[in-house]
Amino acid sequence: MNPKVSILIPVYKAEQYIAECLQSVFEQSYDNIEYILVNDASPDNSIAIATNEIKNYPHREPFVKIINNETNKGIAVTRNILISNASGDYIYFVDSDDFIEPNTIETFVETARNEKADIVRCNYYKYYDGRSYPVIRTPYPLSEDILALCLANDNNMQSLCFLFIHRALITKYNLTFPQNINGCEDFLMTIKLFYYTNKVVDIPNTLYYYRLDNTDSITHQAKTFRTHSIQAVMEIVSFLKEKKLDKRYHEQLLLLKFTSKQHFLINSSIRDIDKYINTFPESNSCYKKYNYPYKQKFLFFLAEHKQISLLKFILKFI
Repeated sequence: MNPKVSILIPVYKAEQYIAECLQSVFEQSYDNIEYILVNDASPDNSIAIATNEIKNYPHREPFVKIINNETNKGIAVTRNILISNASGDYIYFVDSDDFIEPNTIETFVETARNEKADIVRCNYYKYYDGRSYPVIRTPYPLSEDILALCLANDNNMQSLCFLFIHRALITKYNLTFPQNINGCEDFLMTIKLFYYTNKVVDIPNTLYYYRLDNTDSITHQAKTFRTHSIQAVMEIVSFLKEKKLDKRYHEQLLLLKFTSKQHFLINSSIRDIDKYINTFPESNSCYKKYNYPYKQKFLFFLAEHKQISLLKFILKFI
């Protein structure tokens, strides 16, 4: 019998997109799928629209489960609820404002079985204004240190939506999302998954449509997202220290610390000079590793040397 797959969909403020999302997961070429939706107290008509859409697929309807959070709990808790209710051999997260190709699950299952892989990764499309733009990354060589490559955070390929995961990997190590981190929580989980996995396989297929024009997405709430990103990096550092790997990945962690906080200096809409300087101060010189415009480099230089008065004066004119 074909293995069972759990498609996990967190739902919050997606009334414009959830019908398209559900159509894409219900029209999969693969049959043995259960669908779990968690409504995180969405204040719009997302669940009403979802309920109507489900009725259009009577052969899928018996395998759909909707769970309602009484209050908004955030994406981390919602993901934990989704995982705890999954019974499939494999799990796959799909955000309620995104959609997937019709052969996505079939392709994943075939690869996972043939390659005996714990995790299968695909390419994806950036999707906005009704157009799709493929993002193709270099596959992780099996001989390379996959955790080091993952820490490099290449091409945003650490999102859970691009990972097809053997559920036993999560249950065996009791992996959960920290309840207080609702941004980059998937990157944190990916680090843990890649630490414990025996095998990750990349496929060339571009299967996932990642929507960038949903203004209700947490990634559009810049200050909150960046603050949670810093908290996620703190958790990653703590995890690697617990595994006695922090020294091994010292350089990668330094760069990760820097990139998680850089926006608090160069993004005027969320600028917080004190937060930038005092968060991961050991990484304040890492801007030299990147090809920033001269003006931004100068700001980083002033911050590195704690020339705060001069920095604040210059920022008035930028």
